[in-house]
Amino acid sequence: MSLFTNPEIVRNARIQLRPKRMVSAAALCAAISLAIGYAYAKSADGLAGVNGTGFLHIILIIQAVVLVIGGGIACLHAIQREKDQNTFDFQRLTRLSPLELTLGKLFGAPLMVFFVFLCFVPAAIVGAIYARTPATILLAAYVLLVLGAIVYDAFALTISFFLRRGAVTWAILFFLAIVAAGSGSAPFSPYLALGSGSPFVAISLAQQNSWDLGQGFPRFHMDSFPVSFRDLFFGVPVHHALVLFILYVTVLAWLIPAIARNIKRDPDNYELYTPSQALGFLCYLNFILFAFFQWYRPPQPLDALVGFQPFTPLHVQLTLLEANIPLFFVFGFVLLRNRNRMRRRLHSIEAGPIALESIWPAPYIFLGAILVGAAMIFVIQWKRDPPLEWSQTVAIFRVIYFAAWISCDLLFLQWMNLRRGRHPLPLGVLYLIVYYVCAGLVVGALHLAQNPFTAIFLPTPLWELNTALWSAKPVEWIVALLAVIAAAIVFVFLQRQQIQELQPRPSAVTADAHASGVAS
Repeated sequence: MSLFTNPEIVRNARIQLRPKRMVSAAALCAAISLAIGYAYAKSADGLAGVNGTGFLHIILIIQAVVLVIGGGIACLHAIQREKDQNTFDFQRLTRLSPLELTLGKLFGAPLMVFFVFLCFVPAAIVGAIYARTPATILLAAYVLLVLGAIVYDAFALTISFFLRRGAVTWAILFFLAIVAAGSGSAPFSPYLALGSGSPFVAISLAQQNSWDLGQGFPRFHMDSFPVSFRDLFFGVPVHHALVLFILYVTVLAWLIPAIARNIKRDPDNYELYTPSQALGFLCYLNFILFAFFQWYRPPQPLDALVGFQPFTPLHVQLTLLEANIPLFFVFGFVLLRNRNRMRRRLHSIEAGPIALESIWPAPYIFLGAILVGAAMIFVIQWKRDPPLEWSQTVAIFRVIYFAAWISCDLLFLQWMNLRRGRHPLPLGVLYLIVYYVCAGLVVGALHLAQNPFTAIFLPTPLWELNTALWSAKPVEWIVALLAVIAAAIVFVFLQRQQIQELQPRPSAVTADAHASGVAS
C-alpha cells in the first residue's frame, strides 16, 4: 500500500481538503504574499529588502510557523480527538498494519497544514530569485524544514497517546515550549560544537549564498555576529545542514517504531520502548553528545562573551555526567512498573522466581551507566590534552558511584510505585526532592561539600573530587560508595516484600492453567 492510497490519509483528505476550503486557503495565502511583497517592493531596497533576503525571510518564517506549530497541534489532536469521539477503537481493529496506521495519522492529520505551506512556495521562489539564493541551498532549506516539521509532528503524535480529556491545552503549551526551546542554541552550548536542532534553522540557511562553513563561533542564531554552519564531529568540520538532516532521519527512526508499537494497543498497555530499546536510545543520545562535545578547543577571541571556560579532562567527565543525570532519570521512569504492570509480569512468569523483579530496574540502569561511563573514559583519553589533570582511577570511581547512585534512587521510586495508595510515584518523587533539598542545605551550611562521607547522602562531593582529594582519603571514598550500594540493597528487600504481596497465589495459577487446558 502506497502512502497516497493509505485509507487514513484518504479519509483526512476528504475531510480537510474540500474544494471550498482549499480555494479559501489559497486566496488567503495569496493575499498575504501580495501584501508583504507590495510592502517590500515600495521600500528603498525593493523585494530584496534587508541584506537582500527580506521578502524570502518573511515567507519562510510564515511557512515554518505553519508547518511546525500548525502541524504539531494537528497531530496533538490526532489520537486524543478520536478517543473523545469513541472512534479510536474502531481504527485499532481495522486491517491496517500498525505502521500503516501510524503513517496515516502522521501525514493525514496535518494535510491542510501542508497545503497552506505549498501555497506560499511561489512567493518564496520569487523571494529567492530577488535574493539570488542558489537553487541547491533553497532546496536544502526546504528539505530540512519539512523533515524537521515531520519530526516535531511525530513527537506531538507520541504525546497524543497519553492525553486525557481536558489536557489538550496543557499539551499544546508544553509543545510550544519545546518548539521555543529547540529554536535556541544547542543544549550545553558552548560545550557542544553543534548548532540548533530546530527546523527554523532552514530560514538562516536560505539566506546563504554559498556552502561555506564559516568560523564556527558564534552561531547562526546570534544575529549580531557572522553566520556559521560549522559543526565539529569528533573534531572534524561538518556542515550543519548535513548534520541536521542525519539527526532528523535517525530521530524519526526512533519515533515512528515507538508510535507503531503502541497505536493498536489498549491504552493501559502503552509502552514506548522495550527495556533494550530504551537502553539503545539512551546510548544513541550519548553518541550525539560525545560526537559533538568540544573535548579540547584552543582559546577563541569571543570565549569570554559566550561564557566558555577551559576545563581539564576531569571537568569534561563531570560535565558529561551532569548531562546524563536527566537522561538516566527519564530512562528509569520509562522502565518503572506500577502495581498492575507488575501483576501482569508476575502472572507471565507463572509465580516463578522473583529475583529479577526484586531488583528492577537496576540491571538496565547500572548496565547503561557503566556502558556510557566506559565510552566516556575511552573518548576522553583519546581526545584529552595530555598536560591537563587526569586520573583514570578517579574517572572509574565516578562512573561506578554514578551508576550506584542512579540505581539506588530508581529502586526507591520503583518501591514507592508498588505501594498501595493514590499517586504513589508522584509522592515518591516529592519525597526525593524534599530529601535532596534538605540534605543540600545542611551540607552547604556545614561546608562539607568536599567531605568523602557526605557522598553517602548526596552525590555533590563527586563533583568536587579530583586527584588530590582522592589521594588523601581513598578508603573514605570507597566506604561512601559501599554505603550507597547498601542503601540500594535495602530498597531491593523492600521492593521484594511488595512483590510478594502481588505474587499470584498457587490456587489462582492452578485455576488459570486448568482454564487454559479446558479451552484447548
